Amino acid sequence: MRKIFVAIGAFSLIGAAALAEDHHDHMQMMSKMAKDTRIEVDLPGPMKNMMLTNMRGHQQAVAEILAALSKGDGAEAAKIAETRLGMGSPGSAACKPNAKSGELGDMPKMMASHMPDEMRALGMAMHAQATKFAEEASKVKQGGDLRPALAELGQVVQACNACHAAYRLD
Repeated sequence: MRKIFVAIGAFSLIGAAALAEDHHDHMQMMSKMAKDTRIEVDLPGPMKNMMLTNMRGHQQAVAEILAALSKGDGAEAAKIAETRLGMGSPGSAACKPNAKSGELGDMPKMMASHMPDEMRALGMAMHAQATKFAEEASKVKQGGDLRPALAELGQVVQACNACHAAYRLD
């Protein structure tokens, strides 16, 4: 009887290994078929690092906004949004229509000159939406209805996602 259980166990392990290998082969084939169709944005190294740092800062800002909203602190959420994501944030300068002229500074001019206009427009939409969120969040009082502010914050995240779905940095 013990030999039967050992044999069943051995066959089970062999079967599991075969299934795992089939799954691995299938996943490799699928990854080859799934081509990344996003537009590659070619930035010089320091600019790429700056943009990636800026985007990670956006993620951190959203996390801090959510933390503030979880405490019912709409004023703090609004402050974070406007100063770090909104139209008044330093990162918004490269997305503004007049960025290429240099009137907003050398760094926004350089960044804008390397970004496709459509990418800059998506960035501008995110920054404008963050300002709309800040306006809505500033209305939230302790114990108040968070739903309007959260709806606006959802639009901010969707604007981020639209850009990330269309463009990539390599």
